[in-house]
Amino acid sequence: MRTFLVCALVGLALASDPFIEFGQEQGRKYDSPAEFMARREVFQANYDSMLQHNARYEAGEESWSRKVTPYYDWTQEEWVAAFASGLPEYDETTEFVDEIDDSYLERLAEVRHSGAPDEWNWVSQGAMSSVKNQGQCGSCAAFAVVAILETCFWMQRNVMFDDLSEQHIVSCANEHYVQDSDGNWGAFGCDGAWPNAYMDWIVNNNNGNIQTEAAYPYKHVTGTCRPHSGGDFPNGKVTGFYNKWNTNEAEMKELVYINPVTTSIQATYLGDYHSGVYNDNRCCEQATDSQCKYNLNHEVTIVGWGHDSKSGLDYWLVKNSWHTSFGENGYFKIKRGTGHCGVGSLHFTSAYCSAN
Repeated sequence: MRTFLVCALVGLALASDPFIEFGQEQGRKYDSPAEFMARREVFQANYDSMLQHNARYEAGEESWSRKVTPYYDWTQEEWVAAFASGLPEYDETTEFVDEIDDSYLERLAEVRHSGAPDEWNWVSQGAMSSVKNQGQCGSCAAFAVVAILETCFWMQRNVMFDDLSEQHIVSCANEHYVQDSDGNWGAFGCDGAWPNAYMDWIVNNNNGNIQTEAAYPYKHVTGTCRPHSGGDFPNGKVTGFYNKWNTNEAEMKELVYINPVTTSIQATYLGDYHSGVYNDNRCCEQATDSQCKYNLNHEVTIVGWGHDSKSGLDYWLVKNSWHTSFGENGYFKIKRGTGHCGVGSLHFTSAYCSAN
């Protein structure tokens, strides 16, 4: 079948048609004129929605802005399937079991006694590794776990090792179950995982070790377990973790002050976030919808909190795994205090480790 290049269709006013410009920038190719027109229609709907939203943002009616992404010719369903499907299936029948170490409870008690500040940001502390890119693989939980481990080792060593291996746990902890054989607490490679399943595998099945990116590079697929001899991170071990279910944002604030945590959100409409405090009326709110926590589909890393004077909203600062081109250099802010998009309402996971 003949392939039609977007730039070849010169009759659509190259200089003024946003879709043609988009196709040229992204190097798009479509298999037929029919597909070209269908993708153009999808793009135009996304583009028009973005322009209308940003006009409201400029008028002070929205707290966040949007931008064109490389996937603006995809439907919402296609985008969600590729980038926001990183959690295994669960519902109200799932039995959640906490994993809490006594040493972590001692640290939490200290924070509760002294209190957390009004604003905090691990990025400004130099404690965050670089933003990575999970690609079209439901490996968000692996990236969130590696992010908190990189910070955990930084806290022990005061040196940032920027690149532990997500592929190591995606491949080697595949089909690892924390507690039972029914699928709860499982890790399933690119089909999604719970962070506590990865943490449990690292601590209890791999002697606290995780490989480096150089030894076990990311491949965007589940793959088979093939760790490199001598490829483990040599300067520390993961010694335990904290995982709690059916949580709340007030408690998450205390934990984030100890070190970053992973949590789940509803990321269905987040893909074209650009800047500001994400507050989307298409998202559920745990404060008013007790079922919100059963609509979550993406794992992220909470690295701080603050208040936005422009919108008047409190927010969480979040590290994502969709490349630095997403949002604000790979980060985004999301409204804090109502469980917006379920943030902080289903669970949070943190780690503790030691230096060798």
